[in-house]
Amino acid sequence: MSRFAMTLYVFGAAMALMSVCADAFAAHGLVTMAPAMEQAVVWFKEGANFQMNHALALIAAVAVAERLPAGRAQSVLRLAALAFGTGALLFAGALYSISFAGPGFFAPWGGFAVMIGWLLFAAGAVMAAVSPVGQKT
Repeated sequence: MSRFAMTLYVFGAAMALMSVCADAFAAHGLVTMAPAMEQAVVWFKEGANFQMNHALALIAAVAVAERLPAGRAQSVLRLAALAFGTGALLFAGALYSISFAGPGFFAPWGGFAVMIGWLLFAAGAVMAAVSPVGQKT
């Protein structure tokens, strides 16, 4: 396993763990602490769901990339993983932040990053599919 993969697997697992913690926090006490009260719970749960989905997408992109020979397809899938991680942190972080009347201006950047991640994931998969085995793309 490459150092890149190991690092992103740990990062993805940490993001998934944080997502479970955020969901538990939303279910067991957030409503009395956050200024937005009931709406804060909705935002927190949406953030936790988004974060978990993209933590898993990050892990999947790395797993697929690690099975490919070094080349463009592998690099594109690795970029997809980075985009998923960045986007999940920015978008979910914005939702967590607005739950406590904090800034949420970075949400669109997070959404854009995961859109790019999905585009890169699709492109990397196509590149891997059309590339002859063992040949650099």
